[in-house]
Amino acid sequence: MNRYPVMRTRILALLAIGAAACRPQQTTAPSPVPTSSAPACPALTQPANGWPVIADTSGFTITLPPRFEERSKGTGARHFDMAPDYEESIIVGTIVGDLGLTAYRRPFQAELMLDYSECTEMIGGDPVSIQAWRTPNGVFRNAQRADRYDVFAIRQVRPGVYLYFTGGTYRASTQALMLASIRSWRRLR
Repeated sequence: MNRYPVMRTRILALLAIGAAACRPQQTTAPSPVPTSSAPACPALTQPANGWPVIADTSGFTITLPPRFEERSKGTGARHFDMAPDYEESIIVGTIVGDLGLTAYRRPFQAELMLDYSECTEMIGGDPVSIQAWRTPNGVFRNAQRADRYDVFAIRQVRPGVYLYFTGGTYRASTQALMLASIRSWRRLR
């Protein structure tokens, strides 16, 4: 029995499968162009009446955008996540050190911080360093990838102690609300 015709048939079948795989496939619609990051300054939005006010043990209050809930307690920083998906978060914490206000800012990385902006603004009588940017293809806790809209702000509480605010979201509109929240920092008198 000659195996050559069977082998030839298999080769022709593999070539046909390969040719079919190389044909242009119908593509899905391209991803929408991401929205630009909100500028760090000036704030595009101001905190609204009725936003919850959070008092921090560092001697400050801050208002948070609606639907942010405290999710963990007993850690060095306070974590707030937005209901219902908890993929948008704000963390408020302290840093102890003597490097100065600008040394604790996030270092700028052009490839990872698109639409980057920064400024120092007087808030409640204190200078606050504020940064905002878009992180391309960021990963969220649900393992989904999307552009992240990030913010970071830091202010000196007293010599050697700094209060920071960092937040991340997949919506530019929530980033603008986070930047407004930063403007609500006030010292407890």
